[in-house]
Amino acid sequence: MNAGDLAGTLCEKAASELGLLPGIAIGSGVIDAYAGWIGTVGAKVEMKQQPTPNVNPDSALSGRVEAFSRLAVVAGTSSCHIAMSPEPVFVPGVWGPYRDTILPDCWMAEGGQSATGQLLKHVLDMHPASKQALASAKSAGVNIFEFLNTRLNQLAVEKGVHCVADLARHFFFYGDLFGNRSPLADSKMRGSLVGLSSDISVDSLAIHYYGTLEFIALQTKQIVDTMNDSGHRISHIFMSGSQCQNDILVNLIASACNMPVVVPRYIHAAVCHGAAMLGVKAATMVADGKTVDLWDVIGEMSQPGKAFYPTEDKHEKALLRAKYQVFLDQCVRQREYRAIVDNATCDS
Repeated sequence: MNAGDLAGTLCEKAASELGLLPGIAIGSGVIDAYAGWIGTVGAKVEMKQQPTPNVNPDSALSGRVEAFSRLAVVAGTSSCHIAMSPEPVFVPGVWGPYRDTILPDCWMAEGGQSATGQLLKHVLDMHPASKQALASAKSAGVNIFEFLNTRLNQLAVEKGVHCVADLARHFFFYGDLFGNRSPLADSKMRGSLVGLSSDISVDSLAIHYYGTLEFIALQTKQIVDTMNDSGHRISHIFMSGSQCQNDILVNLIASACNMPVVVPRYIHAAVCHGAAMLGVKAATMVADGKTVDLWDVIGEMSQPGKAFYPTEDKHEKALLRAKYQVFLDQCVRQREYRAIVDNATCDS
């Protein structure tokens, strides 16, 4: 049984308790992250670039080329990175591949970041200027993220720098405070920071906040690169969840990964929207037991989205490439430092 296949109908008792009608079709379900994939990757947008086919044009899967090129990032407290492929692709630190979980004869793989929204909350809560910034945001009638984004743009103008990223050009934050899920699968990974000063102002908080956004974007690139190096052909990111409201973050991810990021209309309800699509598929069953193709349902029910494209600014591109090199070095060095200490004390 595949996702959305008819699993049965609603009995009278359940219908009464839910306030629904008996006999409503019940579709075979999926876990929440996969429902998020279903509700995210179909967002309609006119792309500047089209995906490269990675299936035989004569294959029954040839109509799903777009699905195989789209990585769904379902981003909330943590982030899940979910990709579909026509053949099994094994990726270090990425769960799967799992066959037939969503579409017949297709394989799903799931990477992730242990904490993204929770990481941002932690960084903001731990800074000495947190209460002051929250009070200022409340006074301005905006949330803390809108307040800090505005302050970053103001700082860039006040300091006369080329772009917001220049404000943190020598600030290097590595944020695996909760361990690493992908691509290292190392629960011992922790955070590190180079560039810490004695500044405890709101402006300092804004820089720490930006460094955290940058870390999330650079680690997303690390996951995408690892998946593509292993055999996936991801060329577009489709992102849903609360973090999609943050234009600085979404633009950073697009620029760091050098690919478009598409945000669906229902950023807060992608999981529910995906689950509803499974119900629609189940309701289409005809006498021979067949239902319509789920990819067709996704195409019909998905609404227009918004695309964010990588920066074309050469300076900002060069800065992000350099910061990614430092990010990778911080990732490697931490494990080396642990090994140095562990090897020195293994007999004591």
